[in-house]
Amino acid sequence: MKTKMGYLRAISLFALLCIAVNGNSQVKKDNVIDTDYKKCKDKDTTVANICDCAFIAYGKWNKEMDNSYDRLLRSLKKENEKTALKESQIAWKAYRDAEFNTYDFIFNIPGTKWCSVRQDGRVDMVRARALQLQEYYETLDKSHKK
Repeated sequence: MKTKMGYLRAISLFALLCIAVNGNSQVKKDNVIDTDYKKCKDKDTTVANICDCAFIAYGKWNKEMDNSYDRLLRSLKKENEKTALKESQIAWKAYRDAEFNTYDFIFNIPGTKWCSVRQDGRVDMVRARALQLQEYYETLDKSHKK
């Protein structure tokens, strides 16, 4: 029973963080990855280039997400908090993979527009998770400094 209560507390902590973070996420900052992605796509609007640019941007955002996840995980002190984060990331990755599979079926239409829609969706999804994990870390870091 103690383990279940600890797990529920950890989930509650992350739910509160989500609420706090969402309140702070109204201001969108330009990011160097997004700026480079836009420049890359603007340079050459062929389907092949758009897909290449998206692949590069996705890789960079994925690395940011992994770094934010690792930093957040290291900052957590309690084992149940770490477990909750690990389970959350596993669930998020399963959701991501299912969404990408859906993109591939729905937007598997020839033409630049559809390649861009599909690839932008991938970049948007991993960017959102990277920024979410980053905000979790920053929120916890601020609360520890008080």
